[in-house]
Amino acid sequence: MKPYELFEVLAGKTWRSIERFSRNRIHLGEDAITSNNLDALASAGPACVFLEDTRAQESTKGCDFELWIGSSYLGWRRYAVQAKKIQVSSSRYASLAHEVSGVLQIDILDAYAGANRALALYCFYNHSTKPYNWNCNLAPELEQLGCSVTPSRVVRAAIAKHGARNYTHLHSQPETLPWRCLLRCPNFVSKGAPGHSGWPSLAENFYPQLPAALQRLRAQGGKISFEDLPELFNSNIQFRPQWVGVVDVGGQSRDGG
Repeated sequence: MKPYELFEVLAGKTWRSIERFSRNRIHLGEDAITSNNLDALASAGPACVFLEDTRAQESTKGCDFELWIGSSYLGWRRYAVQAKKIQVSSSRYASLAHEVSGVLQIDILDAYAGANRALALYCFYNHSTKPYNWNCNLAPELEQLGCSVTPSRVVRAAIAKHGARNYTHLHSQPETLPWRCLLRCPNFVSKGAPGHSGWPSLAENFYPQLPAALQRLRAQGGKISFEDLPELFNSNIQFRPQWVGVVDVGGQSRDGG
């Protein structure tokens, strides 16, 4: 299975799991979804390698996970990702304006991303029957919105706008896409990709080569610790991701997206 196909599988699984847990009145938190999805990616073979910082605390967490997506041919793009799970009964994201020690979580995410040349994203875990826009060039597949992504500035605008912290508003924004687009769409993964309309320039988070720390991570199959990756993070800020992962898409871009 190609990495983008696994992202598609996990989006569908997330969509169905959220609906099932809600129907059965069993709590399913965003941390559990993140852990399950990243574990599935880490178990997929050499194309995907992940490492968890087991020391992570909310006060020092810059984002939930960091993704490096690309290949030796295409170069690499660095994404700092904050996850948010939908509240099925209201189709709202209740913790979108969450604060950590009096600081908005989105401010921490943007500070972390800016200091580390990453693109700050939100990843939404969804199931909803509410209206939405389909912004991917491929044929609509509702379950692919089980995991959707959008730049942090879209979320910042939603936080500031009354009644906008919900599935319909955020999925009506043209920047909001299925997360598979990060691996499948030529606008993200082709050589010299321009990025999707409305997204920040991908030049801001482009790396021609994978940093040596992540090369070591891949060579050792994830069997190192965060303490072995000091050069990966800006030492001028305390924030770190809870997970960091490398997803190799191979030599060429995929169709559509």
